Amino acid sequence: MESIYIAGEDDVTKACLRKIISHYAPDSKIITELPARGGQLKSLIENFNKLSLAYPVILLMDLDAANCAPLLKAECFKGIKQSNSFIFNIACDEAEAWLMSDRSTFAKYFKVPLDSIPAVGNIGSKMKPYKELAFKYKSSLFLTRDLILKSTDSNYIKMMHPKVGASKGPEYNMAIIPFIDSHWDIEEARLNSDSLNKTILRIEKYIQNQRSIVKKSK
Repeated sequence: MESIYIAGEDDVTKACLRKIISHYAPDSKIITELPARGGQLKSLIENFNKLSLAYPVILLMDLDAANCAPLLKAECFKGIKQSNSFIFNIACDEAEAWLMSDRSTFAKYFKVPLDSIPAVGNIGSKMKPYKELAFKYKSSLFLTRDLILKSTDSNYIKMMHPKVGASKGPEYNMAIIPFIDSHWDIEEARLNSDSLNKTILRIEKYIQNQRSIVKKSK
């Protein structure tokens, strides 16, 4: 059994990592969730990289307003040589976009019209496009200020729609984490999100490599 640490900038990103690991690396055991908030992640990259020399670390952060994932990664590492056991991932544009990439299940669960969830589009440059849902602005804001207001379940609106001065509703995590844990179809979502698919492939590749090392050592 592989023992690992995970890190994310909020409860949603960490819940996504837990679900991905349980689905694609079920023999792995999460030691603990490393404490960090979104604004702290960049300053902790070197610490996480050093920790991964003893135990693997899987990190997920949001792309947010950054131009592209490679540039954000370069900004985070700033010349630090990435350990092979530090699995660094970026959700485009946020983990919420990954959740809505399972379009039909998300619409059914939160009782919103399917056609209100953005369709899949090619994002990025013409030379190197990648497939993601085509949000007009930040996916978490779209979810809490637009999409959820179209729900036929008033409880979800109360839980997720932000009050004045807030970025999210008062019970946002209580509403969305059960969806991640029990309903999110990752296989469906990865078809609509290249950044999710790449994260899954990185984790699977690392686990496969570790298994090969164990077999050779026997």
